[in-house]
Amino acid sequence: MKRFSTILLLLAAFAATTFAQQMNQVVVSFEHKAGANPMLLNQTVFPIWNNKKVVLSRAEFYISEAEIQHADGTAMPLTNQYLLVNANDPAREFDLGNWAVDAAHGATLHLGVPTSVNHNDPTLWPSDHPLAPQNPTMHWGWSAGYRFMAIEGKIDNNNDGVPETTLEFHNLGDALYKTITLSGVRMAENGVLHLHFVLDYAQLFKNMAMTGNLIQHGSASMNISMMNNAANQNFVAMSSTSATHEVLANSLNIKASPNPANAETLLEFELPATGSLTMLLTNTLGQTVRSLNGISASGSLRLQTADLAEGIYQYAFYDNGNLLARKQLLVKH
Repeated sequence: MKRFSTILLLLAAFAATTFAQQMNQVVVSFEHKAGANPMLLNQTVFPIWNNKKVVLSRAEFYISEAEIQHADGTAMPLTNQYLLVNANDPAREFDLGNWAVDAAHGATLHLGVPTSVNHNDPTLWPSDHPLAPQNPTMHWGWSAGYRFMAIEGKIDNNNDGVPETTLEFHNLGDALYKTITLSGVRMAENGVLHLHFVLDYAQLFKNMAMTGNLIQHGSASMNISMMNNAANQNFVAMSSTSATHEVLANSLNIKASPNPANAETLLEFELPATGSLTMLLTNTLGQTVRSLNGISASGSLRLQTADLAEGIYQYAFYDNGNLLARKQLLVKH
């Protein structure tokens, strides 16, 4: 009997792992800002950390080896995807194709081009590929590879409020390849997982005096400082969920009865939202096993659990992809 029970548990575990993630189109977009304001090339004059004023005329950088984080902490690598983000094309959306992912519980981005690709011949790529020759060029040469980031403009170094001193940072070299780890939650809707990132160009200059020679091409100390700022000073933020304390507060207003559930449970909720909501039930692997759309912000619904394997699940409510509240549900037959 004990062996039979063990077999049943193994079969249940296997069944839980066979829920295939739904294929969704992954779309990525970037919002270009300086502080709280939009950053427009050749127009927006913005202060940096030491109150010096900067205006940018060029802002481009590569994103490679992006990963989407599942709820259980595992990652979905978006292989062979390269993005050339350009502030001169701020409305662009990047279609990364279809992937077996229902949601993003955080993301990892790599700033630059990985060593395995950085020294390849750019002319071997299709003409419309981000790593193909660009105008203005993003490639320094076979030995050095690509410009990971190109930031050009002017800074006000005579303190008259008008930027006059040219700055030009072309950051390159394998050692400057950086990892950016981002938190947040985005849910797929209508077959599309839209990842939206907010950029703050003022953060690129954090703790940089910006005096002396500001024409820096390569991997000198100022290039390193800018790349470190890009990775560690909130240059990139993931547009996503409500603040953690708001999610915790909202979660007090949802409950499941009974919990543990056998054949079904009743979800009751009252949440601060004006539109319709989405409810997702996920297993311990972060895989969606139930999805209900068009739910009002206040009310109740019955959730069928008879066909679910025994174990711990999470039920969560989302407003336009933003997490509002979540709690655990135990299924026990």
